[in-house]
This record gives sequence, C-alpha cells and structure tokens, in this order.
Amino acid sequence: MTNINAEISRLTNKDVKIRRRAVRALFEEDDASALRGFVKLLDDSDFWFRNKALDAHRKWAKSPEELEPLMANNKQVVAELLQKIPAPEIAKSLLEEEDHVIRSFAAKSLSKSTDLHSRFAKDEHHSVRIVAAENSEDLELLSSLISDKHAAVRRAAISTASSNQMDLGEDTLKIGLDSNDPALRSLVASLAVKYGGDIFEMACKDNDPKVRKSIADTLRTDVDKVDSRIETAADICPEIIVRWLRSKYDKDASLLRWSMIENTSLNSRLRSKLIEQMEGRDDTDQERLAAILEDSSNLVKIAAQNLSQSIQELEG
Repeated sequence: MTNINAEISRLTNKDVKIRRRAVRALFEEDDASALRGFVKLLDDSDFWFRNKALDAHRKWAKSPEELEPLMANNKQVVAELLQKIPAPEIAKSLLEEEDHVIRSFAAKSLSKSTDLHSRFAKDEHHSVRIVAAENSEDLELLSSLISDKHAAVRRAAISTASSNQMDLGEDTLKIGLDSNDPALRSLVASLAVKYGGDIFEMACKDNDPKVRKSIADTLRTDVDKVDSRIETAADICPEIIVRWLRSKYDKDASLLRWSMIENTSLNSRLRSKLIEQMEGRDDTDQERLAAILEDSSNLVKIAAQNLSQSIQELEG
C-alpha cells in the first residue's frame, strides 16, 4: 500500500521523474486525502503537473473549501464541479463572469433558487436564460421567455408550462404558433387542444407534420368523445381525425366516420382508411356501405368491397 504522506512530499522534489512517479502513485492509490498535495501544483510552471492538479480536483474535491484554490485561475473547472458539489456562494460569484459557459454552469447549480430565475432570464446568453425557462414556475416569467429570441429558450418555456399544466393564455399561445420553429409550434399545438376555439383552429391550420402529430397524439390522449374540437379538426385537417377514429366506435364517432367517408371532397386514401377501420365489426351500416360500393373512386370502391366481403364472412 502506498504511503500517502511520503508520496505527497515527493510532489515537490527537484527531480521531475520522482515527481511524476509520485503523481502516478497517488492516482493509482485513489485516496481523496491526497488532494491537499496537488494544490501547490495548480501554479506549477510545468503544464503536465498543472493538468494533473486539475484532474486531482475533478477526481477528489467534495466541498466548497476544496474548490477555493481553483478560483484564482481555473474558474471554468470550478463551474463544472458545481454540478456535483453544492457551493451556492461560489456559484453566485461566478454569475458575474464574462464567460457564458461559467455562468451557465453556475446557473444550473442554482436552478432551484427561485429568487435568481428572473436574473437568469435577463442574461445575454441563451444557455443561462434556458435555466430559468426549464425551472421557473412563475407564469409571467415563462410567458416572457416564450417570446425569447432563441428557439431553445422558447421551447423550454413552453415545455415547462405544459408539464406544470399552467394556463398561459391564448395571446401567449398565439405568439408561439406564429413562431418559425416547428418544434415550438408542436408544443403549443398540444396546449391548444385544451383551449379549443380559435387557438385550436389556428393550430390545426399548420401543415407541418410535427405540429399535426402533436395535435393527433394529444387528442387521442385527452379527448374521448366527439366534440367541437374533433369537428374542427375533421374539417381543417381530416388526416388527424382518421387516426383519432381508429379506436372509436360509439354512435357519434361512427356518424363522424361515415360523414367523412361520404365526403367526396376528401382524399380517397383517407376515405379508404376510414372504411378499413370498420373491418371485423358486425355493426356496419349496410345501406350506407351499399352506396359507397358505387363510389367514383376506385380506391374507395375497393375498400368498400373488402369491407362488404368481410361482413359476409362474419355472417357465415
């Protein structure tokens, strides 16, 4: 077993080879008490020893006091270590640094300090502002960050508001839906399902696949019965409702499905998919099916024929 104190004393030996062997021995021993021997090496003239001193602090530092020696010339390392060492006073002092990487690490370590969120939100760099967007529960603050100039901050603010079920208000949501960022609009569209009305109609008019998928997924999760939102979506973006109807067979859902199947202005592929949804069921409206068997679209006609055949097989 290595004699820790003996190896620490060798760190200042005049012979570079002895010093290097001592460094290696201490790292192999992996004893946190060896850290005290590396403090002097932080200012060593040899880059190799300075680098090893930093590695030692990354490896063994556990307290704010052990971070203090790094504050003179290695604040970025201190900022990194704040992610595992609670040192709020040091972190607050690092918020004053010009380097945004240091400020970002410091802000992350202080993310639960609600009194600092407004300060983070005003920082010139988005990596700090995003800490406020991800952690604040202040509705007014999040609403302001939804208008942030950086897309990542806007997305984080919407995501936080959504996960906390906050009522952002339609005006704020409209700002999000006017964004050029599809990922942000998809988050807002999910919230718009809750509101319905004009804001939901605005979301449904978005042609981006991410946005429409978000609406479809939210409708499947949150809406069980045909209501004004389902009717709006069926009118504006029927492909969303085709997915929603996949597992719906109550009276209102069946009426909506048939009204879409009979709507010749709809895409034939969507109409045929709606017909396919009824295969294997014994409650199909035979009169309406008979009319569809004469449809002008071959795709719809084939789907209707297949459905008719499956009904006959069910009846024996």
